[in-house]
Amino acid sequence: MVRWRRGRPLAVAIAALGLVVALLSGRMLLGARQELRRARAAAARADGDGARLHLRRGLAYYLPGNPWVEQAAAALQQQAEREQSAGRSTEALESWRTLRGALLALRGAYQPFAERLPAIDERIATLTAAQAEAAPAWRGAAGRQRLQARLARPRDPRPGWVVVALLGFALWTGGGLALLLVGLTPRLEWVPRRARTLLLAVALGLTLFCAGLALA
Repeated sequence: MVRWRRGRPLAVAIAALGLVVALLSGRMLLGARQELRRARAAAARADGDGARLHLRRGLAYYLPGNPWVEQAAAALQQQAEREQSAGRSTEALESWRTLRGALLALRGAYQPFAERLPAIDERIATLTAAQAEAAPAWRGAAGRQRLQARLARPRDPRPGWVVVALLGFALWTGGGLALLLVGLTPRLEWVPRRARTLLLAVALGLTLFCAGLALA
């Protein structure tokens, strides 16, 4: 028989939460590192498309302070600059667009790398305006200014959906913690009605969190 000492539920909940955070953080760190290695291998083969793809995937493993994500962003910017300096405007434009899309995909409660976006928008607008196949509205100096202004519009997260994401996160994590603390008996058996309610709260919180991040 399991004896449930006072204070043990909180200790178990904290340990479980710490384990989940550690596993998720490790996955983000290792994923970014692997993609950065693959990108460098592709670059060594002069495979610009492959390098671009893996760098974008590396950026998707964003975690505050992740050094390999920082390196992936820098490497993709350097690739775009090299292509532009070499006169390969089509490839350079694709790299700048890839970098911009990867950074905007990280937008949630805030925008990581927000300080880099104005310069990226300017490069995209300049290269697009110089292309003969570009839409007439984007050609020339006036077109470049219009495109740059348009690119700058969707940058800030939408506050309403940010609030939804934060509320969802609070409900998700709070419901999970409550499930561990009060959804189990001292013998580690489910408290049926209470456990069902808390499981629904966890599911609803996770849904709101994902929806808020996607729409913010």
